[in-house]
Amino acid sequence: MSLLRKYSALSLLLALPFAASALQRTDLLPPQGQAYVQVSNTTSFWAALQKSSIGKLWVDQQFQDFLGNPDKETWNAFFFNGESKAEDDVFVEQLKMLTGEVVLAFDIETDNIYIIADMSAKDFERGLELDDQLRKVVENPFEVMKSTFQDVEIIQHIDAPGTAEESISWQAHVGRTFIMGYTLEWVEQCIVRLKKEEIQEPKGNPTLNLNLPVKTLFLDSADGEEDQALFDALGLLGIETFRSRIELLDTEMVVDNNLVIDDLERGLFTLLDTEPSELPTVTFIPENPASLEVGRFDLYGLWQEIPLMLLQAYPESKAEYDMILTMLQQQTGIDIEQDLLAHLGTKYLAFASEGKSQSSIIALELEDGMAFKQGLESALSAPAMQPYVAAGLEISDFLDHTIYTIKDADQTEAMGVALTDNYLLYGDPEGLRQVIRSITSEAAANMAFEQTELVKGLRKNISPRAFGFSGIDWKRNMDAILHELAKPGYFSLIEQNWATSGSALPPPDFSKLPPAEHIASFFNTSYQYIEADNNGLHQKIILKY
Repeated sequence: MSLLRKYSALSLLLALPFAASALQRTDLLPPQGQAYVQVSNTTSFWAALQKSSIGKLWVDQQFQDFLGNPDKETWNAFFFNGESKAEDDVFVEQLKMLTGEVVLAFDIETDNIYIIADMSAKDFERGLELDDQLRKVVENPFEVMKSTFQDVEIIQHIDAPGTAEESISWQAHVGRTFIMGYTLEWVEQCIVRLKKEEIQEPKGNPTLNLNLPVKTLFLDSADGEEDQALFDALGLLGIETFRSRIELLDTEMVVDNNLVIDDLERGLFTLLDTEPSELPTVTFIPENPASLEVGRFDLYGLWQEIPLMLLQAYPESKAEYDMILTMLQQQTGIDIEQDLLAHLGTKYLAFASEGKSQSSIIALELEDGMAFKQGLESALSAPAMQPYVAAGLEISDFLDHTIYTIKDADQTEAMGVALTDNYLLYGDPEGLRQVIRSITSEAAANMAFEQTELVKGLRKNISPRAFGFSGIDWKRNMDAILHELAKPGYFSLIEQNWATSGSALPPPDFSKLPPAEHIASFFNTSYQYIEADNNGLHQKIILKY
C-alpha cells in the first residue's frame, strides 16, 4: 500500500467517529424527561398521515356525517377545554411554527413538559411577540424576564408569580433549535452543545418515535412496598423501556415496537415460548381465511411460576392457594397440572372466516391428546362437578368427537370446546363442527389457503425468528367488526356515557354510520409478528393502504 493510500485510509478511520456523532435533538433530552414523543418532521408526517387509510377515512364525508361534522370552533373547545379564546389563538399560532422536527419530553413526577424543536429565528421572535400580546388579555398573569448566557438570550417565564402555584420555565433559541424547560441549568447545557455541534436534521420517511421508561412508571404508580413486590413478582419491574417507531411510507404504515426486558424467564413472561413458529400443515384452515394467526404460549410454564410469584408478592397467601388446589383436586378427582396442563403443547393457531356471523377458531396443539381427554372427562364426570356441568355446559357428540358448548342465553354468541387427537379447539359450535368434518374427511387436503394473498403476504413480511405472527384482511373483517358495534344496547350505552362526559363534541350519529362495504374500501391487509432478541421483545406491524 502506498504512503498516500495509507494516510487516506488513516484519515478516513479518524473521521468515522466524528461523522457518526452528529448531534440529534434527542441527545439534548433532560435526565428527568426520558418519556418523550419525537416527530421527525411535523409537516411531512401530517401530509403522509392524510394519505393513510385512517387519514382518508377521517376526511370522508360519510364518516364526517357520522361524527356530526364538528367545525373548527367545536374542535378548539374540545382540545382547549373551554379556556380563553385569546390563549387558544396564540397556542394555534405557535403550533403553526412547528413545521420540522419536534421533541416533547415529559417529567413523570412533576408533569412538566420540555420542548426541543426545529424553529427559524423569525418564528422564535414571532412567538415572543405573541407572548407579549397574550400577557395583556389573560386572566392569570405571568411575568417575563430576560438574561444572556454565552451571547444567547434566555427568556424566563414566571406563571402565577408570588403564589403557591408559581411555576418557572426557561426558553432559548440557537441556530434552528428552540428549547424550553423547567431547569435553567439544562437550558444552559443545551446552549453550550448547540453552539459547539451542528444538529443533524432527520432524513427519510416521516416518523413518530415514542419512548416510555416503563420501570419508572411502575415504580411511580406503586402504592407502597406491597404493590412494588407484586410488580416485581409479575416480572414487570424487569421491563426497562418501551420504544415505538411509526414510519409512514407511500403504501403502508410500519410500526416497530421494542420492549427492553432484562429477564424473559420469570413472572408473566413465562407464558411466552419464544422458539420460532411456522405455519402448520393442517387440513382445517379455510380456503380463504379473513384472518390467520400462529404462535406459541406456555400455559404449563406459567402455571408452575404462579406459586413462586405468590411467595414473592403475597407469602401469606401461599397456604391458601395450596388449600384451593387441594380442594379442586378432591372435587374433580384430577391433578390440574399433571392431568391437564402437562399434556398441552405450546403451539397454537387461530383463524376467522368472512361475514357478520364470523366463525373464529383457536386450535392449541396437544402433546398427548388422549391423556388430556381422559383428564377432562374424569373432571367433568366427578360427582361434585355435576351441578356445575348441568348449569354451564351442553355436551353433544359429533362424528365421534365431543363438543362442550358453554351455555348462553343468546345461542348466536355460544362458544364451545372440542378435542381431537392433536388439538384442543375453542370457538363457535358451527366452526368446531366444520373443523371436525375437515379432520375426519378422507379427501386429500388441498391446502388451498397456502395460495391466498393473505398467506403469501405472511411469508413475505414475517421474520423467520418470529414466535408469533398474524395477518388480517380488514376489508373482509369489517362486516364482523360493525356487527359487534351494532349489538343491542351498545349504541345507547355510548350515547349515555357521551351525555355525561361533558364533551364539546356531539355524540356520533349512529343512524349515519357508513355501511361496512364503504368503510372497508379505505382499508387493506395488516401483518404483524413478534420475536425475542438480545434486548427483550420486538414486534413489527405493517398496515397496507
